Amino acid sequence: MLITTSEIIEQSLDNYARTWRKFAPLMAILIAIVALRYVIGIGGIFLNADTKLSTALIDLVSAILLFGLFFIGFWTSIVATKNSAILYTQGSLSTLKKSFLDTKKYLLPIIGVSILYAIICMVGSVLLLLPGLIFGIWYYLATFAVIFDNNKILESLKTSKNLVIGRWWSMAFRIVTPKILLVIALVIIKMLCLTALNQIFKPSDIQYEMMIQIINGIVTALTLPIFIWTDTLLYFSAKENPLQPITTIK
Repeated sequence: MLITTSEIIEQSLDNYARTWRKFAPLMAILIAIVALRYVIGIGGIFLNADTKLSTALIDLVSAILLFGLFFIGFWTSIVATKNSAILYTQGSLSTLKKSFLDTKKYLLPIIGVSILYAIICMVGSVLLLLPGLIFGIWYYLATFAVIFDNNKILESLKTSKNLVIGRWWSMAFRIVTPKILLVIALVIIKMLCLTALNQIFKPSDIQYEMMIQIINGIVTALTLPIFIWTDTLLYFSAKENPLQPITTIK
């Protein structure tokens, strides 16, 4: 029987509570990325104001550095997703360095799947909104098929569709609802944090805006494993309770 929405939320929070230390190095990397983004931004403003360096050069270097940070964050999320599957199957995690090296083979396939997913959903939405929504749920789990089952790009799309087809509404509800409820809870937590910090430090408008962005980045980094767990649990539940035969390409 497919895992229920309440079970997804409950087990995701329980798994996070039990395994957050194993994700801690990855969360630290994501938090460091948040901090470095602001260092780069402030550094660019300083260099533009107080040096004779070309504005175009400063902007280009800043853009390259920011793209590098984005890529590291993207790779880190892949490692975290792979680790969730290893923990789900009660395996042993590798060292941080080996985890990154082991997942580099997923980078290009996931980029390819993500591009195809975006194109499929966009074309479906252009034709009519409903096909876009249908395709979005059909192929939502494709990246997980790449990471968890080593599927190639097209095979991952097929695997995802096979996991969903015949129970579209059930899968859509289980994909969307936990995230909505978790986001609402996180928004409340962020508001409470901002209110407390505003009362303590009395920041200016600019400082308050920066504080919002920093808190958003930190909270996102700290809670990423929870959202990953919701999809990991659903993927394995759907795979263990298929409505259609699923062929895993090795």
